[in-house]
Amino acid sequence: MPLLAPILIGLAASLHCVGMCGPLLLALPLDAAARRSVVLQMLVYHGGRIITYTGLGMVFGLLGKGVAMAGFQQGLSVGAGVFMLGMAFAAWRFEQLVTVLPGFGRFTLGVKNGIGRLLRHHPKGATFGVGLLNGLLPCGMVYVALAGAIATTGGVEGGLFMALFGLGTLPMLLAVSVAGRSLSHFARQKIKFAQPILLAVVGLLLLQRGLHLDLSLFESAVPKAGFECH
Repeated sequence: MPLLAPILIGLAASLHCVGMCGPLLLALPLDAAARRSVVLQMLVYHGGRIITYTGLGMVFGLLGKGVAMAGFQQGLSVGAGVFMLGMAFAAWRFEQLVTVLPGFGRFTLGVKNGIGRLLRHHPKGATFGVGLLNGLLPCGMVYVALAGAIATTGGVEGGLFMALFGLGTLPMLLAVSVAGRSLSHFARQKIKFAQPILLAVVGLLLLQRGLHLDLSLFESAVPKAGFECH
């Protein structure tokens, strides 16, 4: 899978991340005396978040490997592509669907409580830990990226996919942190317009990958006509 795909998903997720995580970013106890200090602290925070994404990607990549070994690699890629196309053209709220699963609501509450404790008791050293925990919060765009990670059918590949996804979200989130405020309505509308386009591109890439694999299997199963010399 092209390395550009997870970066495109990350860029598409940026607006969603700003809306969901923007208040948390602005609540972090950052030293605002110098812009350079803010950038360094935010890189530590995002480093923790991307490490969590990478770990999740490795797990889902290994799950995809198991599915592929069972003979369903083509269906896995096509299914991931259809899922991304659905996310591109429908306003689905997968966070709400996932949080109703047994035990997930309690898990999410535990993560939020952990973030709260870090901010209260370790305000100066909480940045990295908050980033790690933030990567576990329910997020529809993270689930989209994990669909791409599982389609890589490999632990290392899935981890790399999610790491690149996290890097794709960095530019906008760093801009919000450094500016100390959220994006303007005009900027939000522009990115909101681009978001489904980027997701659709990645979905089509996954579909092409899956359909290409099916075509290869078909071609290998059909004897090729040719001339025989005797």
